[in-house]
Amino acid sequence: MAPEDSDITPSPETTPKVSRTPVVLDDRRRWPILVWTLAALAWFLGSAVFFTLYLAEGLAMISASDVTDEARSAAAWYLIWLLVFALLVPLAAAVTAALARRKAAAATFTAILALSALFLFSLAPPSSMLSAISTALG
Repeated sequence: MAPEDSDITPSPETTPKVSRTPVVLDDRRRWPILVWTLAALAWFLGSAVFFTLYLAEGLAMISASDVTDEARSAAAWYLIWLLVFALLVPLAAAVTAALARRKAAAATFTAILALSALFLFSLAPPSSMLSAISTALG
């Protein structure tokens, strides 16, 4: 006949000790979300603002009777900042994401970079943009 479970009481020496230290199962860091959000906002807002300023300056130069050097210089600087925000910000974010081994962020910012480059270079080729900048600033 098998002894009943209620008759067997474990001795204190054989009782396993229970640890109450919490174990971290999922370490969710919040800094990547902040970095990618700031990079996306810088890309979107910076590109939109400087594209608008560039267009406004271009329209002002078209409607003006004589184009001043200040107007050309302002348009060139708007174009430079447009290129920085549209191309360099996504490039830097994609490289940072790749180095941080964040595949989804790297792919997203690479796609943003490709779309920005496609949009900008469909308006004018890079050689025309560089020529316009060097002419206006030089």
